[in-house]
Amino acid sequence: MDKISSLFLREDLKEKIGKVVVYLAIVLFLVHLGLIAVVDFNLIDSTKFEQLTINPISALYTPFSVILIYEIYLLVFYLPKSITNYIGKQYEIITLILIRKIFYDLAQLEFSENWFSIKGDLQFTVDILATLLLFVGIFFFYKLDQSNKKTSNFSEKTKKYIQIKKF
Repeated sequence: MDKISSLFLREDLKEKIGKVVVYLAIVLFLVHLGLIAVVDFNLIDSTKFEQLTINPISALYTPFSVILIYEIYLLVFYLPKSITNYIGKQYEIITLILIRKIFYDLAQLEFSENWFSIKGDLQFTVDILATLLLFVGIFFFYKLDQSNKKTSNFSEKTKKYIQIKKF
């Protein structure tokens, strides 16, 4: 088990995967925009790609999906290392899911005087508020974690707990 975890859960591998994810997210974003352009110019049948080509803003959904997959890898990465980072990553994943949904819903907004009577617009508003609350919660969660790290020292029980958790 240690060999498998040392192979996939190395710090240098995490950094390399992070760089690949950023480049992949950018490339897929540009491909998605290109697909939208091709459909808008009627070069291909738009019925096959109807949900993907609603609006150029919907192309932002794609890079967030790639980043979400990387965040799930980070969730596994931090599990044996730090329960605090593991919990923080869970909240970050929830926030990324909401952000993805916001960009998807943004492409379908109906601007009108009756903002709160339109179900999609109301859902968009709720998602933005929830995302902001999660951002604030994550900020204070990590800030509290940093202040706890400055004042704590590891006891033998804590070291033993870490060894059991790694197993």
